Amino acid sequence: MANDLLGRFYFKKTSNGNLVGEFSNNKSKSISTESADKIESSDSYIGTYNSTWQENGTMRFAKLYISQKKDTGNTIFTLEWKVDDKLIFVVEGMFCDNILLGDYQGV
Repeated sequence: MANDLLGRFYFKKTSNGNLVGEFSNNKSKSISTESADKIESSDSYIGTYNSTWQENGTMRFAKLYISQKKDTGNTIFTLEWKVDDKLIFVVEGMFCDNILLGDYQGV
């Protein structure tokens, strides 16, 4: 991913603990879906997920790690997407009406 990539996203947690959402970025012409199946997670969004989305018709897969940002009182979260332990996206997110939303950039 080029580091000039800028985007936005949201995730909603399903009753089974998985995540569903949508994203767009400055390189896209439409809004796309993304899903993330829980590997391990708590009642909150914090945890590890298998994330799936498509870019220009190509399926993409990554591990998604969600953690609480240090010293934010459970209000800001760090999201990291990694492929083979290589960081491809880094994100800060927050909640609005129990939806995790934020912006992202390529690494």
